[in-house]
Formats: sequence, structure tokens, C-alpha cells
Amino acid sequence: MGQYYAAIVIDASRNVTKVEPGTFASFGKLTEHSWVGNPFVNAVYSLIHNRPRKVAWIGDYSQDPYLPAEDTYAKVLPYDEYLALFNIAQGDLSGISRGMFFKDDLGIVDYDTKGFYLVNHDQSVFIDMEAYIQRSTVVEDEVAWCMDPLPLLTACGNGRGGGDYRNESYPCYGDVGTWAFSSVECTETVPAGYTEAIYCFKED
Repeated sequence: MGQYYAAIVIDASRNVTKVEPGTFASFGKLTEHSWVGNPFVNAVYSLIHNRPRKVAWIGDYSQDPYLPAEDTYAKVLPYDEYLALFNIAQGDLSGISRGMFFKDDLGIVDYDTKGFYLVNHDQSVFIDMEAYIQRSTVVEDEVAWCMDPLPLLTACGNGRGGGDYRNESYPCYGDVGTWAFSSVECTETVPAGYTEAIYCFKED
């Protein structure tokens, strides 16, 4: 069956903001919304624009089983702490309202993005979004398509349901989820001493 995701953003005071795809007229499966320019994904970008926050994209199959030996996200948090966040992401409590965002917020990353970086402060790495989009965009029937790295890198539970980035032959399959619960920021400047991380997510 399909696996459905919601995003959570955690600030320094451990306040949790839930972001739901349906609020932004997006579909819930990971690869249905993980594309550059998606308003749901851009809502999360706007919450971390020049504000480092811990981010995770939590799937509704991600808590059972909880496998620290296999899943990067399960190595980060004890099960009870993860379960509390899972219940926020997948529970009945509504997420942040679309009315909290300006039109520009929901277009913060698009195919013309330049001079913009996605930074992982815990790993001291960054993604040059312009370069990422250039190497990861595919064109089908004259339509450009590019998977967005943020949901994939922070995904919890990938591979357990339909709609996941689940084929092990896909580029960077092993990197999915490796940023979950890291302190992530999008910004116009690269912190000194950080290393560029080269990712390329594409579905064959």
C-alpha cells in the first residue's frame, strides 16, 4: 500500500511545527510531492530560510518496525522520542495553515533558483541548489522535472510503501533519510569550512 508523509520542523526550543501536503494541494506519497517547485516542500523551505531547524519527513509506516541497525533516523532518536514525533506528524492534530505563508514563500525554490544553498549544520555540508537542479533535471516530452533533495534526505520510512523512492538502483538511494532530524537551513551564504555534498536523485 502507499505510504503517506507529513513534515515536521523543530526549533531550538523544541517546538514542533507540522506541515501537511494536503494543506498545499499536494499528494502525500514521497515521490508525488518531492519535486522542485512543489508548494508543500517550499512551505518547509520557507520555515528554515535563514533559520536552522531540525527537519524530518515522517511516513506513516516508519515507526513499525523501528530498526536502528538499518534506518538512519532510528539511530538518531530512542523509539519513545520518535513515537511522540510520529504521533504529531501522523496524528489528527492539524498542521500549519496555508494562510501563514505569502505567495513568494511557496515559490522560494524553483527551476530558476540561483545563489541558494541547502545546509546541514550537523554534518557541515551544503547543497548548491542551482548546481543540484542542473545535474538532476530530466526532460520528458519537453517538460522539465527535478526531484527535490529536502524531502528525500530527511525521509523516515522510505522503502516501506508505494510511492517511496524505493528502487535500490535509483541514484543516491542509500542517501535517503541521512539528514533526518539534522539541523537544516536554506540560505544565500555558505558557512565557512563546509563541504559541498553532491547528490542527484532521479527515478529511472
